[in-house]
Amino acid sequence: MSLIAETPEESILENQVTLVPELPRWTSARVALIGDAAHGLSPHIASGGTLGIEDVGVLRSSLTAEADREKALITYEHARSARFAAVREHSATVEQAGDAVEFAQRYAAFSRWMLTTAPAT
Repeated sequence: MSLIAETPEESILENQVTLVPELPRWTSARVALIGDAAHGLSPHIASGGTLGIEDVGVLRSSLTAEADREKALITYEHARSARFAAVREHSATVEQAGDAVEFAQRYAAFSRWMLTTAPAT
């Protein structure tokens, strides 16, 4: 605590969070993006790792179920788009919180939703 208190104000860096725009596609004929590479979100919601793990499971299911790789990648992308849209909505809600208490409440609601909903496969 004293380290923070003793830090001169001019030594504190303040950087604005950069919002990453949503990508129009996450797949091509031979490539699929997962996690943070696919899902442009503000880092404050910390969901890239979870989305990445979910993405791998859905991608694996798509590749196993579909012999045509390009079709499998399209299936993966379509299966994940609704879930990602919901995460993006939660992210915007958290981001627009008016104060720390509201932020905590909204983030808790998001976390509860992430833990209690299964990704579409």
